[in-house]
Amino acid sequence: MPLTALCLVLASACLHATWNYQLKKADCGKELWLLVYLITAAVSLPLLLIFDADAFTRITPTGWLVIALSAPIHVFYAVILQTGYHKADYSVVYPTARGTGPLITILAAVVVLGNTPSLIGWGGITAILIGIVLLTLKGRSGDATGRITTGLFWGSLTGCFIAGYSFCDAWAVQQETGLTPFTFYFPSITVRCLVMGPVVMKRVGWKDAVRRILTTPHLRKALAAVTLGSPGAYLLVLYALSMAPLAYVAPAREVGMTVGVIVGALLLKEKLSVNRIAGIFLMVTGVLLIGLSS
Repeated sequence: MPLTALCLVLASACLHATWNYQLKKADCGKELWLLVYLITAAVSLPLLLIFDADAFTRITPTGWLVIALSAPIHVFYAVILQTGYHKADYSVVYPTARGTGPLITILAAVVVLGNTPSLIGWGGITAILIGIVLLTLKGRSGDATGRITTGLFWGSLTGCFIAGYSFCDAWAVQQETGLTPFTFYFPSITVRCLVMGPVVMKRVGWKDAVRRILTTPHLRKALAAVTLGSPGAYLLVLYALSMAPLAYVAPAREVGMTVGVIVGALLLKEKLSVNRIAGIFLMVTGVLLIGLSS
C-alpha cells in the first residue's frame, strides 16, 4: 500500500472519529443529515463547475448508475448510525460498525474486484480485524447487557451498509466510469438530498427541529463538524482508493476506532480496559504491516 494512500487513510480515520463523536453528542434527528447534505451540495456543486466546467460530461452511463446506487446506501447508513447512537453507547456502536464493514468489504474486494493482498498485507488485515474484536469487547464494569446487545445490533447493521457503499464507491473510482473523487462524491450528495428530503418532511415537527439545530450553539457545532468532517474524511478515502486496493484501504481506515476509544475514555469517561488497550496495539501493528506491504 503506497505511503501516500496510507497517510490519507489515517487522516481520514481521525477526522471520521471526530465528527462521529460530535454526532453522538448532538443526539438529534434526521433533520441534521438533511442540513448536512443541503449545505454540502449548495457549496460544492457550484465550485466544482467553476473549476471544471466539463466535469459531468466525462462521466459514463455506468458512472451515473453508480452515483444513483451509492447515494441511497449512504442515506440508510447515516440514519441507522444515528439511530444506534441514540439507543446505545458510542463505544459499542462505533467500533462494531467500523468492524463489521471491513469483514464484508474485504471478502467482496477479493472475490469480486480481484484484489489479492500479499502475505504481509494479510497479516496486517488479520491484526486489524482481531483488534476490532478486542475493541468491541466490554470489560466487567457492570454495563447493562441489554444496552450492549442493542449497540451490537445497530453497529452491525450499520457495518453492512458501510460494506455496501465501500464496495460501490471503490468501483466508482477504480473502474472506467469517468469519475474522480470530486465528480463522484458531490453529485452523489445531491441525490442524497432527493432521497432524504421526503423522509424528513414527512416527520411531524421537522421545521421546528431544523430551527432548533440552527439556533442551538452545541447543535450548530455538531452540524459544522459533520458538514466539514463527513465529506472531508470520505474524500480522503476515495483518493486513497484511487491509489490502493480496497482490501487494504477498508481495514486500514478502521484505525479511527482507536481514536474513537481514546475519545470515549477522555471525553465520555468510558473505561479503557485491557481488551481495548490490546486492540489498539493490534490495530496500530496492522496498519504498519499494511504500510510495509507491496
